[in-house]
Amino acid sequence: MHHTSQQNVCRRILTFAIVSVIGTCGVLPALGASDAYAARDWGGSMWKLEGKRVRCAESSGSWQTGVRARADASPGDTITMNTGRSVSNSLNASLGIPRSRLNAAFQFNVSHQWTASAGKTYSLEKKKKGSWWAIQYKKTYKNYRIRARKYSFYDGKWHRTGKTRWVRARRFDHFAYRLVRARAPR
Repeated sequence: MHHTSQQNVCRRILTFAIVSVIGTCGVLPALGASDAYAARDWGGSMWKLEGKRVRCAESSGSWQTGVRARADASPGDTITMNTGRSVSNSLNASLGIPRSRLNAAFQFNVSHQWTASAGKTYSLEKKKKGSWWAIQYKKTYKNYRIRARKYSFYDGKWHRTGKTRWVRARRFDHFAYRLVRARAPR
C-alpha cells in the first residue's frame, strides 16, 4: 500500500514536470522554406531579411604613412611603396540570422579575412631637389545595407511586426594612395 502511494506521488511529480516544460517552452511549428534562415530567440521572435542589398557611400580608414624619400630631381627619380596588409569584411549585427544567408544576401563573405597586396609609384623628377616626400595609404571599403524585420510567434503562427533594423556590411575594396610632403628624418 505504501509502495503504491509513493508510485502515485512520483507519477504526479513527473506529469507536473512534463506539463511545466511543455508549457514553458511551447512547441513551435517548423519554419517554412522561406523562413528557414531566420533565427528564433528564446522570446519566440525572429528576424528576417527583407528586400535586396542597398549600396551606401564608400568609407575608409585614416591615412597611414608608408615610405619616405628625398627627391634628387634626376630623370627617372621615383618613390615606390608596396603594401601587404591584413584586411577583412565586417558586419554590424547578425540578429541571429545564419551567416550563410547573410553571405548570400550581401553577395560576399561578410566575415572573410585575408592579406591584400598592392603598390604605388610616384615620380619625383619635377620635385625640388632635396625635398622629402612620403606615400600615404588607407583602406577603402564599399558599404551595403539590408533591412531586417522582426517576427513574433503567437496564436500558433508567425506575425510580422513593425520593428525593423538595418543590417550593415562593409567589404574591403582597395588601398588608396597619395603623395605628400614629408619632414626630413632627424
